[in-house]
Amino acid sequence: MKVSTLNDNWDKVCTKEQLLEILKKYGGILTKPMLDYLNSLIELEFSVAKDYISDSDRKILAELEIYKKVAIYNIYNRIINLFKEQNGDFIISGNNDRIRGLTISTKLLDRSVKLFDFGYENIYYKGLNIDKMSSGFKTLNIGEISLFQTLENKELREAELDRVMRKLESLYDARNPYMSRPGVVGGPGANWVLNRAEKIREYEERFNQLDGKELSYEDTKEIEITGQAYNLLLEEFGLTTESFEDQSNQIFANFGEEETKLNKTLIKRMTNLTIKTNIKYI
Repeated sequence: MKVSTLNDNWDKVCTKEQLLEILKKYGGILTKPMLDYLNSLIELEFSVAKDYISDSDRKILAELEIYKKVAIYNIYNRIINLFKEQNGDFIISGNNDRIRGLTISTKLLDRSVKLFDFGYENIYYKGLNIDKMSSGFKTLNIGEISLFQTLENKELREAELDRVMRKLESLYDARNPYMSRPGVVGGPGANWVLNRAEKIREYEERFNQLDGKELSYEDTKEIEITGQAYNLLLEEFGLTTESFEDQSNQIFANFGEEETKLNKTLIKRMTNLTIKTNIKYI
């Protein structure tokens, strides 16, 4: 998530008072059910991700800047409240840290574990001056939500170990394609040797991590904590595991130059909002 270096006018989440004032301007534009719906979102009565309005009404609202502002406020504040209600030592990073979004994580003995991430920066409008678009009507992306889950999968771990071993064998057998030139220091041949040595180091380290691996106490806690948070967030957004599409063939988590099957990305696409589940297998 990007940390803002802008002045005090940077893109912070609106306050409740600001949104209620803006909403007054739409009194003669939107229907009463739509106004009531937006007001309920501002009051944090339910999540904007839940299907409390029809798809046709949501598409109409999606063209309004007020909808994006209200949706961001709703997601941002409901998630903060949700985690504050739980028993746990959570690290909450958001606007107070000059971040255009919200991140929830927790700290284990040897690692930081991310549980939730929401970025609302206008990533689809980079290079455009959004402020100069016609006021009120902007087909704006609400943002992207990321959920996280860690699971144990011995079969995938063995497959990853086999992949790493084959990659190491390939690196050990590789021969420098560049001819050395007497008296010449550096050049593509020397760079190739350095790159090969670095890759070997990375894959040997990865091999040692996987070979004979047993779940540590931190691994077990990570599985437990991410599972609890994941189920909590699915309920918050009115989703189930079946709500997501498997995008593993399109989106890969990479180690070195090749894909690793120890990571999977599932995606739920909604009007102006994308929710991802990032699964890590250990």
